[in-house]
Amino acid sequence: MSEHALHRRSNRVRVLVNPAAGRGAGRRALPRLQEVAQRAGARLVVSSGLDEFAAEAARAVADGVERLVVAGGDGTMHHAIQPLAGSETALGVLALGSGNDLAATVGVPRRLEAAFRVAVEGPIRRLDLGRVDDRWYAGVAGVGFDSEVAHIASERVRLLRGPLIYPWAVVRALATFRPPQITLEYEAADGREGRFEGRVMLVAFGNTHRFGGGMCIAPEALPDDGWLDVVVVKEISRGRLLRVFPKVYRGTHMGLPEVETFRTRRMRVWLEREMSVYGDGEPMAPVTGEGVEVRVVPGALGVAAPDRA
Repeated sequence: MSEHALHRRSNRVRVLVNPAAGRGAGRRALPRLQEVAQRAGARLVVSSGLDEFAAEAARAVADGVERLVVAGGDGTMHHAIQPLAGSETALGVLALGSGNDLAATVGVPRRLEAAFRVAVEGPIRRLDLGRVDDRWYAGVAGVGFDSEVAHIASERVRLLRGPLIYPWAVVRALATFRPPQITLEYEAADGREGRFEGRVMLVAFGNTHRFGGGMCIAPEALPDDGWLDVVVVKEISRGRLLRVFPKVYRGTHMGLPEVETFRTRRMRVWLEREMSVYGDGEPMAPVTGEGVEVRVVPGALGVAAPDRA
């Protein structure tokens, strides 16, 4: 590669690493990341914490970086998209987390070198983003049992890694979870006003179809169709939930009598008690007496993806 091309790429691409991602997978991958970044003439930035990570992502936008290549999991991507949303800086995904659902959704290879090649050379695809009040999410947000599980998975599970984290957190959450009373008011796909009220196990707002390391919660959700696919799992017994749970990995829970679905561009959510909405596995906003607004913003994020995606 010529010096001119290297200089252009250094201005065009920046690599941002969360070393804590994937229970330390980001830190272990640093030597390889340094090698591929140096080979591409890209600047490598290693954050010391989430506050610095968010500040570096915002700095890349302010500097006019064309592609910010982020190494981490879905939680890391969640923090990266907060400043990237609505900007001209595109996200490149290097999957180093526990679930890596966004990477799987857009077809990013797991092998680091191949993923890096896509991040710096692949076409930019405009994806929708979900928004809960003033925060963005890329994949699936939810409240109820799902948010309790996400809290346990991120805060209390220390020894497990990868796809085993979420099932273990489900078992832990079952012991204490009480289904909340929820009210949803939304604009349906046919333009009519919709309303749901009742006790639920969870409500998921799917911008993409999967979360939790491969759970196909909203099988028909597409990240570029301008809609959120909302999945409501009504109150059921713990035993029934454990029987339904494996079906979510295959997406065969749709059509069960306990499951209600609809599509919307905008909705408002109220709960009888305060709980937090989680998106991409990260806490987003508490649902207080005033409720929260959930909506989709079409084409809000550019993501580097393979040609076949």
